[in-house]
Amino acid sequence: MVPLQTPLRYIIQRGLLAYYGTALHFSALIIVWICTIALAIGLQRQAINKKEYLQQPCAKEKKHKERRVIKTVFLLAVTYLACSTPTAATMLVPHFEPQFDTTRGFARISRVCHLLSGLMNQINSNANLFIFIYTGSKFRETFLRLFGKKSP
Repeated sequence: MVPLQTPLRYIIQRGLLAYYGTALHFSALIIVWICTIALAIGLQRQAINKKEYLQQPCAKEKKHKERRVIKTVFLLAVTYLACSTPTAATMLVPHFEPQFDTTRGFARISRVCHLLSGLMNQINSNANLFIFIYTGSKFRETFLRLFGKKSP
C-alpha cells in the first residue's frame, strides 16, 4: 500500500489530530483537574459540617480515612497530569509547527516525542498500582496476600 500524499489527506489528518489528539486529551486533563478540586472542596466542606461529630472518639478513624482518600485522589491526579502533559504537548505542537510531523522536517524529533509520551503513559499506569499499594490498606493487604506474602 502506498499512502496518498494529497491535500485532502493532509486536511483530514490535521482535523483528526486536532480532535482526537488535542481536544479530547486536553478536555480529559481539564476534567481531572476540575473533579479533583471539586472533590477536595466537597470533602473540606463535609469536614467542617461534621465538626461536632469529629469530637467523638470513633470519628478519628473516619477522619483518617477521609484524609487517605484525599491523598489517594491527589496522588492519582498529579501522576496522571504529570505523565499526560507530554502527550498533550506532543499533540499540540503540530498545530503551531507543521514541520513537527512524523513525515516532515522534524520527523525524528516528533517520533522521539511520541515514544517518550507513550513511555510516560505506561509509567502512569504502573504508578497507579504503587499509589494504591501505598495509600490503600485493604488493597495492600489483598495484593500481598495474592502474591504469597503475609500482611503485617
